[in-house]
Amino acid sequence: MSVCYFDDKYDEKYDCQYEVKKDGIEVVVNYDIDEEIPAINGVRTFGSNTEFKKRDILIIDQQTKMNYLLKLAHYCGHSEVFGTPDGGYKTRFFSRYYFFNKDYEKLCDLSNNNNIKTIRVYSHIINEIIGYPSLYKEKNENEYIIKLKKDTIKEEVEINKNNIKSLVISDDWTSEHIYENNQINIKLNGYIELKADKLINYDDVYNYVMELMIYLQLLKPNKLLINKITVKIDDNYYGLMVPIEELKYKSSHIENSVEDNLSKFLLKCYHSIPYRNSKNEIRNIPYIILNTSRNIEDNFLMFYRFIECYYKQQPIENIKTTFLEYSIKNNYKKIDKSDEEKIENLVYEIVSLRNHYVHEGYYIKNKKLYIAFPKIKGKVNPKSHIEENVNVEWIYYRTKILYEIVIDIIFRNMLNYENYKFNKHFS
Repeated sequence: MSVCYFDDKYDEKYDCQYEVKKDGIEVVVNYDIDEEIPAINGVRTFGSNTEFKKRDILIIDQQTKMNYLLKLAHYCGHSEVFGTPDGGYKTRFFSRYYFFNKDYEKLCDLSNNNNIKTIRVYSHIINEIIGYPSLYKEKNENEYIIKLKKDTIKEEVEINKNNIKSLVISDDWTSEHIYENNQINIKLNGYIELKADKLINYDDVYNYVMELMIYLQLLKPNKLLINKITVKIDDNYYGLMVPIEELKYKSSHIENSVEDNLSKFLLKCYHSIPYRNSKNEIRNIPYIILNTSRNIEDNFLMFYRFIECYYKQQPIENIKTTFLEYSIKNNYKKIDKSDEEKIENLVYEIVSLRNHYVHEGYYIKNKKLYIAFPKIKGKVNPKSHIEENVNVEWIYYRTKILYEIVIDIIFRNMLNYENYKFNKHFS
């Protein structure tokens, strides 16, 4: 059984049980929350719409030697227990944000101080990209020597953009001697550390981590798993849980998308496609790069909107009406630019499909879609026609064209990479 405290009231202790879940911590406290309802003429009225204040909850677990500070945990149910030795009332709370540390006294210091200057993101993919800076191996006829450096080599890159002063790329390590089978386990932990110019609140760490995830996914798609996030407050590091979405992961080897090393690539990303506080098309990148597990119709509209948002902001003549044609000619490599008829057909097929989805919904009756070309002197264009077999393959082909245009805009137009190979499919 663990114990917990509400807010800064360390003279009031409650027994509790907690469960660390995928998206946060749920804690059941031996506490009667009805006592918080004001009594009117000696009667407390409780209903489904009764609101209880959110609270910080410090959980101390002597058995696991790990302690947690839940931030702004919200009420999610209570009950009265009958027929058991402990009996009484139990109230359930849940929080998606929490700090953790083996020293509970350090967590007590966080009650009024959540100002973060450094965020460290651990992932195995970092070591896959940079190698193992803290590891040294030497093999000769008589010895196989493994050395682990306490003072690891760190590469620091100045960013000076969007509240990122610099970032550090390195790794650290932990070791464990298991006496039962005489085994020594060494764990190498690659990380990227973000150093901020201005202090960051704990609930904004998500946006900084999301931004880094986008960049790493662009460099090495489907290989990112975040193992841990720690933050530095004053001179101490704390583990921090924030609700980060998991990505599809492939265990197979995937080449980097570009030839630049990690630090140079990240520098370009932070300057050229800043996710936080950015333009519309950049704000759409996560939905294209990180989460594309939508139906094909949603993907089609997302890609179309990205291209439209990007090109309508570019200083190109007549681009607001010709952005789709322009993008096919300049960002789609699988078509001959001189084939004007094929490009024109593609443009109005895509536009007609987009207009159908937006105005009439996703259902296409009998797989027939009217392809509308611009009118000529107020009359129907003879090129307008009904496409007879708008099936999944027909829609997929045009959706894939838009996706490849989007990826090309990101790498060539935004990041200025003429050569890239992004090994990720949108479905």
